[in-house]
Amino acid sequence: MPAQLELCLIDTAARQQSVTAAVDQVLLLGYTGRDRASVVQHIEELAKLGVAPPPRVPMIYEVPPALLTTADSINVQSDKTAGEAELYLTPTPAGLCVGVGSDHTDREQEAIDVAHSKTLCQKVVSREVWLCEDVAAHWDELQLRSWATVDGERRLYQEGVLAEFAPLAALLDEVDRAGYRMLEHTVIFGGTLPLLGGFAYAQRFEAELFDPRSGRRVACAYNVVAPS
Repeated sequence: MPAQLELCLIDTAARQQSVTAAVDQVLLLGYTGRDRASVVQHIEELAKLGVAPPPRVPMIYEVPPALLTTADSINVQSDKTAGEAELYLTPTPAGLCVGVGSDHTDREQEAIDVAHSKTLCQKVVSREVWLCEDVAAHWDELQLRSWATVDGERRLYQEGVLAEFAPLAALLDEVDRAGYRMLEHTVIFGGTLPLLGGFAYAQRFEAELFDPRSGRRVACAYNVVAPS
């Protein structure tokens, strides 16, 4: 079922513009690192949870658009879920935009069926986005990080730069080669970073995309409500 994201586009002069992204499909790209060793590290992290290696690298999973949300809280059906900081791309009437999101996933189900596990949790995205063309010249310098809060203790969970991922054009080419209709009405998650200290089943998750040249940032943050 199609969905709509009501977003706030922020330009380089800090001006804000409301834009609506109509979404017919959501594609989660995995294992998109430029550095093969980093990709292997993430696969090994998942293997410790019993997740089988992907059949191909990069890997693309499709989830329903209804899972997208900009809410500050999500409900989950298991206490073994975790977020992952990822950039996300979406076309808007103003142009292709980039924001930050979280591919929140049920880790227990992931060990059974990765594709199914991706459909069990909402995917939180930042309401604020930038035009890709505004940051294209220094894309690799953009910083991606996340924090996890467990039992009241907040810690840095992931940290890196977009130079660690496949370039923007390569991500879009990968989607095209996989046979998906691009780019109209499509949201793409661009893959995640290795963890700093292992999985955390957090009660709160925060992610940000930071531009060190301008000092701008876009962020999403949400509470995770698990069964008591």
